[in-house]
Amino acid sequence: MLVGFSVSNYKSFKDAQSISFVASKITRHKEHVLVRKNRRILKSGLIFGANAGGKSNLVKAIRFSREIILNGLERVNLSKSHFRIINENYTVPGVFEYRIIIEDVEYSYGLAISYNKKIVLSEWLVRIDSAGKETYLFNREVGDDNVSHAMSEADFVSMDEKYKMDFYLEGFDENISETYKRKTVLSDISLRANDKEGIFAEIKRVYEWFENMIILFPNSKYNGLNEVAADDDKKKFFSALMNYFDTGIDMVEGESQQMDFDKVLHDIPRSDAEKIKIDISNAAYESPIMFKVDEQIFELHKDENGNIVYNKLLLNHGNPEDKFEYADESDGTKRLFDLIPLFYENREVSMILIDEIDRSLHTNLTRKFLELFYEITEDRDCQLIATTHDSNLLDLELLRQDEIWFVERQENHASKVFSLNKFKERFDKKIDKEYLLGRYGAIPIFEEKDILGEAYEE
Repeated sequence: MLVGFSVSNYKSFKDAQSISFVASKITRHKEHVLVRKNRRILKSGLIFGANAGGKSNLVKAIRFSREIILNGLERVNLSKSHFRIINENYTVPGVFEYRIIIEDVEYSYGLAISYNKKIVLSEWLVRIDSAGKETYLFNREVGDDNVSHAMSEADFVSMDEKYKMDFYLEGFDENISETYKRKTVLSDISLRANDKEGIFAEIKRVYEWFENMIILFPNSKYNGLNEVAADDDKKKFFSALMNYFDTGIDMVEGESQQMDFDKVLHDIPRSDAEKIKIDISNAAYESPIMFKVDEQIFELHKDENGNIVYNKLLLNHGNPEDKFEYADESDGTKRLFDLIPLFYENREVSMILIDEIDRSLHTNLTRKFLELFYEITEDRDCQLIATTHDSNLLDLELLRQDEIWFVERQENHASKVFSLNKFKERFDKKIDKEYLLGRYGAIPIFEEKDILGEAYEE
């Protein structure tokens, strides 16, 4: 579970800004709190703020650092990711740090990167025991001498384990190659070691925590719709929730349809399209294959007549003789198709981030979605971070004070992150009205002048 996250010198975040999931002494909504390693950890954090305040940048910071952690610096755009209001910040490290709990063990993991040199400057994984003692499972940094150093102070169960760690860290020490300068120790060890227990299994669990993270942006699309059409359990699940959210859909169904390659590949030169068609046809003889078009995944297979077919999602709105296609649905219903898979696809341990959770959704529907999240994930190590503009969600009947966060743009254009909890509001306070009146900040500020009249002056 995520205990806290901190970021500095990334997009609108100049100085270190943090979000914490450590629960305060508030007693309401106890179902929103899990006890792990004798610590009370929140299941959610909702982030509010004005447009261009930096809400989305907090989610982007997690996605950006996660991509580096899993795949290295070559997979991210470093050229415009620093705090660009100050030109010199291109030479200042970007720092990302996570505090997490996995299987009742607490860790601090972080890394600092150089935007101009395009290398990892430092990286650390620290185990923190119940007494607060810290042990570096590994620590790697570029010293003042511009030389890379890597070490571990872990207690190894055998000399073989120690020799193995020394071997892995050797690649990040002194004569480090250009490739290793841009990748993380965490991913290198996790992808090379296959130990089922001991220090390397422990490191891999941390890697898998990042790997299992789910991040959705406003334009993220669920690419498994045709999988739903072929899976009776998923169809039943979608049907139940589409009814629950009052979309007008009575039943989510599916049927087998022949693939129209001429329509699907119409933008591709004919000679290339014919080659793709032949390759797919040949491959489909062996087993079903996946085929992606415009963010949609098709699972293609051969029927008994040798035709290439796929399972197509259809939606019954009450007339079984004239079913709707996904493209016929409203933006809000399509958004639900992107969000609902979170309830059955997330694993026992997962971190879910949703930027603009309320996009295209009625305020009551967004609220019901959150309530359902708390209900379905009760007692599970599943957390949610979501940004939103919907001030109606600022309701202490729905959320705890310590689950509400604000992001505000300062005069120097840097984003500041802070919690509602610092205002010590009572549980019966109407905080949505107070927020819109500006009590907590993080709202648009408009100048009192005739802007239209001035704009049209000759």
